[in-house]
Amino acid sequence: MRGLMTGHGATGSSCAIPMSLMGVAQNALAHAWRILLEQIAEGQFAICGEEEDTITERLYMILDDLYTNEPDTIQGFTQFQLPVREGNLANRAGDKIDNQPDLAFRPLRGQLNTRSSAMAAIFVECKPIDSAHPIGSTYCKAGISRFVREDYAWAVDRAIMLGYVRNICPLPEGLAYVLGSDAGKANYRVYEELAYLSKTEHGDEVYCSVHQRESTAPSAPTTSQPITLHHLWLKPEKPCEHTRCKV
Repeated sequence: MRGLMTGHGATGSSCAIPMSLMGVAQNALAHAWRILLEQIAEGQFAICGEEEDTITERLYMILDDLYTNEPDTIQGFTQFQLPVREGNLANRAGDKIDNQPDLAFRPLRGQLNTRSSAMAAIFVECKPIDSAHPIGSTYCKAGISRFVREDYAWAVDRAIMLGYVRNICPLPEGLAYVLGSDAGKANYRVYEELAYLSKTEHGDEVYCSVHQRESTAPSAPTTSQPITLHHLWLKPEKPCEHTRCKV
């Protein structure tokens, strides 16, 4: 009988996500954000006082509407299934079965060389960035660390960190302040520091960093293959507050 691809049965190899598919997911998020900005301008939504989950749910419903009714708006979007919000998945070790990445873009069958369509996806972790949600304690400790310890995306080689920037905080400087420090390099197992990657179709800059992963799966090697995290930071038309992150 064939074994299931669970954390306990995972090997050290990771499914490679093509950059072209990463670009589609990033463009979809950027496009959905522009629609959200229109809703904010029309008074339908107030991003400044909302919780992270509320913003993500709004983006998810916009993505659902685009996928269902206007998929050709985003080139390549039809290569994916409908994006999933907070789908429960096990970590690599198999001792936590209810991990919930904020969003998941699963390519249609045949797009990836994998034996698990559930585990092989573009996973997106969303975090607000403002004075109440500093980069170090929120974006990194509660976001990036989930990829490093293989709670999320352990079966693939790439994933996305999505920032909702509500104060004045530039990418890459705001993130480099944390990841470039001695403590940040150690805590988040930085293998390659931040580097410019590309832009979305709406002009949002995307940077990437590479991190070693720590596996606690009994059958896995001591050191797993590194993961590349794509960092996409999206902003409202005007900052919600004029605090600044450290750069």
